Amino acid sequence: MNKNAVKILTAVLILGVLGYFFYEKSKDKDSVVSSAVSSGEKAEDTAAGGINLSDYDKIPREELYADNELAKKTLDELKQRYKTDFEKLVKEMKATGAKLVFCWITTEPTIPMQKVGKEFISNLCKENGVDFIDFVPLISNKKAEEITFMPVDGHFNENGARILTTEMAKYVKKYDNVKTTATYTDRPKVFGDQDPNQNTITDGGKNLPYKLVTNSQGLRMDYDLTFPKTKQRILYIGDSALFFPFLDNNKTGSGQLQAMFPNKEVINAAKIGYSVDDYLSLWNDKLKYTEPDIIFLQSSGDDIADLYFTHRIKYSRKADEIKPTETELNLYKTLK
Repeated sequence: MNKNAVKILTAVLILGVLGYFFYEKSKDKDSVVSSAVSSGEKAEDTAAGGINLSDYDKIPREELYADNELAKKTLDELKQRYKTDFEKLVKEMKATGAKLVFCWITTEPTIPMQKVGKEFISNLCKENGVDFIDFVPLISNKKAEEITFMPVDGHFNENGARILTTEMAKYVKKYDNVKTTATYTDRPKVFGDQDPNQNTITDGGKNLPYKLVTNSQGLRMDYDLTFPKTKQRILYIGDSALFFPFLDNNKTGSGQLQAMFPNKEVINAAKIGYSVDDYLSLWNDKLKYTEPDIIFLQSSGDDIADLYFTHRIKYSRKADEIKPTETELNLYKTLK
């Protein structure tokens, strides 16, 4: 055996011994090697708030409306949370002099989530002096495939968006002379939570391609807002129902409304998965600086259930601050 072969064999043996050493030490929970491996795994799977996401992958819906004490207690907690944030949001929006209009939009009005949610939220609107538009009667006599992308997806198609827009246009005309009293000299560069300057084709994994365009300010619209403003501004704030996935910008509700009222500026700040806590923080962080005059705030019963912590850690704009209550954790233990 020549000298080079001996060197190679020696190197292989050394590497083998080192590999075995580190393998054995990685199984020792108290070793430095083991700590480094485990902390690396947690970094990938743990929210900043300390919640291990892989341990909480289930998002309850029907379970929150079940006829048992734990479900009722959990739902009551979520309702109180919704009420608190809703009242803060309404107060702050009204303080600017803007006109707030609440849009109740759902294609499943008869399920418990929506029946309970409608009664609760419509009463909140009444108590806080907010216009409440129920869009259900406008679409309840339509076949699902006429107004949505069913059977592939339940979001509104162009025709469904047109029905919503026609009704919303009545309120735009009604409040044509409303002007906010709030103005700002210092404002953020970005007003929405979409990635700025998008111009792409996407399909949400459902083979329903659409063109998504955002401006440089993180809003789903084709132009930037300038200041001081010269036109009345209309703000859409909600979840996927007002974001209108699978529709090009000009075919969405906000795009159609913009075409109806070229003398106004229609701002779409909706974001898939958001709920009332997101609307409140988004308003304070960014949206109030757009100085809207009319605000269409959209929701359904989903938004109450969406306050459950497993939905929040997945979709909330402040997911790192989410911490489940004891009641929420107890309910989670019952989920299959």
